[in-house]
Amino acid sequence: MGVTVKTRRACRDTKTKGREAGGREQMKLAITADAVAVKLTVGASILALAAGAASVGRAQSVAPTTASPPAGEQVEEVVVVGARKAEQSAIQRKKRAATNQDSIVADDVGNFPDKNVGEAVARIAGVALDVADDGQQGGFTIRGQGADLVRVEVDGMSMLSTSSQDGRSVTSLGDMSSDLIKSVDVIKGQTADMTPGGVGGTVRIEQRGGLDFSKPTAKLNVQYQNNSLESKWTPRINGFATRKFFDDRLGILINFTYDDARTVTDTARVSDKQAGYLPLGDQDNSPNKSFSTPYDPRAAAVTTKAGCAALGAPAAGQPDSRLNCFAQWEDFVPSLVRFSRGVREDKRYSAQFRADFRVNNDLTVFASYNPNINRQNSDAFNLSVASPTGSTSAAGVLTTSMRNVTVNANHYVTQYDLIRGNGSTTLNWTSQDRYIERRDQQHYLQAGADFNKGAWTVKARAQYALAKSKREDEAFSFVASIPQATFQMVPENGLWTMFAPSSVDLTSAAAYYPVLGANGLSATSQLEYTPQADKSSELNYQIDVTRDFDHFGPLKTFKFGLQRRDHDNNTWREDSFDIAPGVTLYRARSLDLLQYCVPSAAPASAPCVFGTANRPSTTVKDQQYRTYTLTQAQYQSLINNSLQDIPGGQFFGGMPGRGNLLDSWSAFNFQTFFNELGQYADLSRHNPSCLYSCLASDGKTYKRPSYSTNEKTTSAYAMVDFETRLGWMPVTGNFGVRYQQVEVNGQPSIVINNLTIDPAILAALNAGQTVDPNKVINSTFVSRQQTSISRKSNDFLPSFNLALWPIEDQFVVRYSIAKQRARPSMLQLTGNSAATCSKIDATTRAAIEKLIAQYPNQFNDPNVDDEDAGATIRGDAANNCSGRIGNPQLKGYAATTQNLSAEWYPNRDTQLSVGFFAIDVKSGYPDTTTINGYEIQGETYTVDTYMDGPSGLKQKGFEVAGRTAFTFLPWRLKYTGAGFNYARNRSNETNTVVDLFTGKALPPTKQSNYTYNLNFWYDDGRLNARVAYQRRDFYYDRTDASASINRVPTALGGAATSYYKMVSPIFKTGNKSLDARASYKLTSRLQLFAEGKNLLDDSVSRYTPEKYRNIGGGTPYIYDTYYLGRRYYFGLIAQF
Repeated sequence: MGVTVKTRRACRDTKTKGREAGGREQMKLAITADAVAVKLTVGASILALAAGAASVGRAQSVAPTTASPPAGEQVEEVVVVGARKAEQSAIQRKKRAATNQDSIVADDVGNFPDKNVGEAVARIAGVALDVADDGQQGGFTIRGQGADLVRVEVDGMSMLSTSSQDGRSVTSLGDMSSDLIKSVDVIKGQTADMTPGGVGGTVRIEQRGGLDFSKPTAKLNVQYQNNSLESKWTPRINGFATRKFFDDRLGILINFTYDDARTVTDTARVSDKQAGYLPLGDQDNSPNKSFSTPYDPRAAAVTTKAGCAALGAPAAGQPDSRLNCFAQWEDFVPSLVRFSRGVREDKRYSAQFRADFRVNNDLTVFASYNPNINRQNSDAFNLSVASPTGSTSAAGVLTTSMRNVTVNANHYVTQYDLIRGNGSTTLNWTSQDRYIERRDQQHYLQAGADFNKGAWTVKARAQYALAKSKREDEAFSFVASIPQATFQMVPENGLWTMFAPSSVDLTSAAAYYPVLGANGLSATSQLEYTPQADKSSELNYQIDVTRDFDHFGPLKTFKFGLQRRDHDNNTWREDSFDIAPGVTLYRARSLDLLQYCVPSAAPASAPCVFGTANRPSTTVKDQQYRTYTLTQAQYQSLINNSLQDIPGGQFFGGMPGRGNLLDSWSAFNFQTFFNELGQYADLSRHNPSCLYSCLASDGKTYKRPSYSTNEKTTSAYAMVDFETRLGWMPVTGNFGVRYQQVEVNGQPSIVINNLTIDPAILAALNAGQTVDPNKVINSTFVSRQQTSISRKSNDFLPSFNLALWPIEDQFVVRYSIAKQRARPSMLQLTGNSAATCSKIDATTRAAIEKLIAQYPNQFNDPNVDDEDAGATIRGDAANNCSGRIGNPQLKGYAATTQNLSAEWYPNRDTQLSVGFFAIDVKSGYPDTTTINGYEIQGETYTVDTYMDGPSGLKQKGFEVAGRTAFTFLPWRLKYTGAGFNYARNRSNETNTVVDLFTGKALPPTKQSNYTYNLNFWYDDGRLNARVAYQRRDFYYDRTDASASINRVPTALGGAATSYYKMVSPIFKTGNKSLDARASYKLTSRLQLFAEGKNLLDDSVSRYTPEKYRNIGGGTPYIYDTYYLGRRYYFGLIAQF
């Protein structure tokens, strides 16, 4: 590649047509060292950029400016290509943008810096990848705003999600291959011609067009990839071809990628769901409290454990303060220690078919089709034993399953045993394989026309996007009985390990043979099958008209446009429905039982019956379940033929500080197991057909209702671009306003029940008996209805952008302000489950009040927190609805965003910018609420629903970024270049959650304090190399009480109980990754390359920082840790 560039300054495009458009410590991280590293890195990068800019500036300043080449002499112009050309192109896109923007451009066709869009976008300042709870790549945040506040477009079309039921947020961009991408712009400002929704930013993905190439081009990229946690190599192939026809008026482009990727994820869990460490009894009899409960002031006021006994029995409707008092001396224990190795195989097919036709010099039309299909099969090889238990009685007596317990000074258990027959009735080593099949599809179809004549430009687009997802989960467990299990904390990483006695051979198939019972039947194991499906589509029409002005003062362009978007969302789940009185639609899932029978051991009254039978159930909705009875030989054959070690190498192999975690364990191959089981049993109900239409209790087949929502958005905008001068300084900018009207149409499913007084209960009351108030009211099914709701909302969204150039074409100061609006989740608009609404007539209601007054002492109070028996009956005997009903009047998230930046472009190879931003939230995430007088078909009810969230949250931050090519350096160093960016976020934490146990405010969800990226590249035209480092600070994820585990009041999502425990906030550790790539051109048409990702063996943990929960000794409070190992690629690229 060439190393010099033309010194002629490009003329500035005055029409500006081309718009491209804490207390926060992290677990075991040396924060001070990290901060110093950041400062040194940023400082060194700025110095290097400044040196590069100055050197190039000097070279340009001493170049002769008056001399001209002799007549007839050729001036050699060296074309810049490859990495440097891509950097130049990205700089120009940022420089000429209509608002604040950052860009990434591919080096060449099929040579984007990353493998998928998500990884690429995360290289930009202020952008950070999220990690899902299963350890896989999730969505991303921009400036601390989550995926639901980020808009993603592909060639102007909304990118749809295949992994979210809400039909809105794009939680993963892994399905779209980067081989199809020409450029990615992350637009952090807003102009009136942009589709709203990107509060944090809008990601615009641009693919290539059929007329972009001057000559026929064909490329083939063949590579193999490997995950370091296993040995198998799999292919990844990209093919690209384009050619023009009919005097270069028709351009045809075909781009195809096949990616067979195997991803191995090791997970060590300390927590059952989001429960974390739980107080499970006072194991060490320490005189000091483990915590003070925020839920019961009487209990919190007691300072000694002995003082708890003085608290009296609870009054009606009050918490049991004595139990809550004893709980404060209980020690913290991991709620469930378990391991998992996930092996996922994704076969992705991505393609782009596009045709562009130049009708004449003024008009070009095109059509494109872009499918992305993913066939995913995954196994989660899970290992568990049992959850520890422990509780304190009202007398202060401990009951626990744990033995040989060790407790540290901070009241955290660090080791314990579970022993069969000594605290544990049974004890099993359970090896489960959860096998999941996913079939995801995205289809993007677009047709458009571009008209450009004189001062007029017209762009018209018709676009259709469709995303579909189908998922089927199967799960089965091999169970081995063990006498004892030991659990130990791993202080190096905060995880726990477990092991069984060496006397038990858990690698032997015989250890997993079920035990034969006295009736000739073995113990049963459950085979689980659960399907689900989602479908989302959007039809979009839009037209944009631009009028340019050459002699109309500062006004340079006037632009207006119209847009119509029609978005549909449908979800199907396996749950049961009452269709009519006495008619229940069966569930689509199956919870089948597997057992074997020995004829010689079976009683004559109940001989063995082999094969398939319906599983007995007293619940009507579960009549699809089955029982499979095999011979003993068949069952043992299933285990013998499918038992294996977990595939791949050492569990957490290669992760720094893995400690003494278990190395491996025996698992089984589910597909082998299932295929052999199919020879002995009827597994025909393990298919998703029942998800769409299914058998009901009356023997007929009915269509299963889906949860559907339609949203139509009609919008129009007008904006002007202006250009003038303020003294010697050019001033450019734009202002405009967008109006949008949103119409929501939903079909929520409502079950209507009629409430009456149970005659038997009434007779018991009259006889003077004490009764359970929960049984006073009878509920009788009346009907199930697909209701229809329709609501409209209107918005005006103004925007203003200004650019001041103190040094023309080199230094610019930008300012922008805009009103932003992001639509709420489809589920919040119309709900995602059937609501059950109960109604009662006035006569029955009066009878209830009379009963409460007549028999005030005859109701046996159930376990409630804040309601007496009478209030319970009154609450039940009312027109109310269970389940949360959607609110179609929600307007969604609203904020005013501002940007102020200074950008320096000393030459074509260099950019240095610093920017500040502010997000002032006017309406936050929707909140839950309860309202009275909600009308449903002429009746009014009390319902749980949603309302627009509060205002007050203010987020601020800054970003600094730069890149340059070191052309001033000697020797081969002149072929190098570098780039960096650093972003920092802050919020006032208004209207955010508070951790009740410490009283400390929690930050906004998904917001990291900082992110930064560094990259270095080399490209001499033959050898191309790039090294990229990325770092994201930790961030708050959520506080999520588990209903039956954490035992906290219902306000935090827990169960209503009078014996309170604890819930802790969950953070994620962020990430740090080092990726590298190198390619070498053997000839002008053939190159070899190698690539490595996650070369630092980074892992991600969910945890609670020490400022909220302190285990002690520097050991982090961990929920779980995910480790994906490294990924390597080797391949070749051939050009024809």
